[in-house]
Amino acid sequence: MSRWYHVRWSRSDDVILRLLLGLGIVFVGLGMLVALAWTASLLPASGGTVPDSITVRVPEGASGPRPDAATADEDYEAAPTGTMRLVFHDPTLLERCLLAAPGLLGGAAALVVLAALWPLARSLRAGDPFVPANVRRVYTVALTVLAGSVLVPLVRMLCEGNLWSRALGGDGFLFTLGVPGGNTLSLTHVFAGLVLVALAEVFRGGARLREDTRGLV
Repeated sequence: MSRWYHVRWSRSDDVILRLLLGLGIVFVGLGMLVALAWTASLLPASGGTVPDSITVRVPEGASGPRPDAATADEDYEAAPTGTMRLVFHDPTLLERCLLAAPGLLGGAAALVVLAALWPLARSLRAGDPFVPANVRRVYTVALTVLAGSVLVPLVRMLCEGNLWSRALGGDGFLFTLGVPGGNTLSLTHVFAGLVLVALAEVFRGGARLREDTRGLV
């Protein structure tokens, strides 16, 4: 059989990659467990486990925040860019869920990516990455990055809109637009997802060529 498609991948390369992926899975998993415990009110709100504050645009004629949704020294801090930071000192269960939801969604996406990369690393050790299973794995990584780059900011906007309404005593559900440097859509992440889609196409072409040349010498 032709060996043209085999990859030179040393044992040390395999150990380093698996170690990094394993550490990533452990740390992301533990972070999500801690965030879930914080959401369930098992940890104090101000422990730094999950950010207990949000930065939103200052609304016109905004009323003062609730006492438990104010900053440490004053009702709210207004920045020159027209934003303010609301700190939830004693969040309710719903508010904890809204504060933690974007991070939990991002952590879930990271776990999906790491879990897809783990068996792909195993195929690199075998020297044969161009197999149909790896095509699916690379597509999984690419689509997860693309979906996460859109859904995480969207969920953050929705959650912060609800928190904004609750903190400032507004009525109904609001949708907050992203603040500068905050919850806006990351074009870098979208571009990275598109690059990964192109890489998945490369894997698919390599797998097809591998099957076409099977049995040739």
